[in-house]
Amino acid sequence: MGAAGVKEVNFEELRDGLNNASLVYLDVRNRDEIVNDGKVVGSVVVPLPELEEAFTKGDEAFLTKYGFSKPSKDATNIVVGCRSGRRAVSAIQTLEKIGYNSLMIYKGSFNDWVAKGGAITKGL
Repeated sequence: MGAAGVKEVNFEELRDGLNNASLVYLDVRNRDEIVNDGKVVGSVVVPLPELEEAFTKGDEAFLTKYGFSKPSKDATNIVVGCRSGRRAVSAIQTLEKIGYNSLMIYKGSFNDWVAKGGAITKGL
């Protein structure tokens, strides 16, 4: 399911990376999903339909809208996920188109995180 050449990150790697702040987990689910189901503790959210516009915004506009600094195109610590992994693949393809070429995917995404007892928080 992963995009060709994209490194996959598993539950333990993501959990450890979030705990020591070495990874950024980009959740591309819609806001209503985040509000209703929660999100991975420490994750950041940019819904898939907004992704291309968001990541081509200026840094200040991005920070104002999303509440975190826009990652640089050469960042090597961004892990993309969604609910089950499908939208994460689309998100990676979108981000690669605009120059983000060192992305990783959490293939199991939110469903896997919850199934394995990962910490979640409600709301945006």
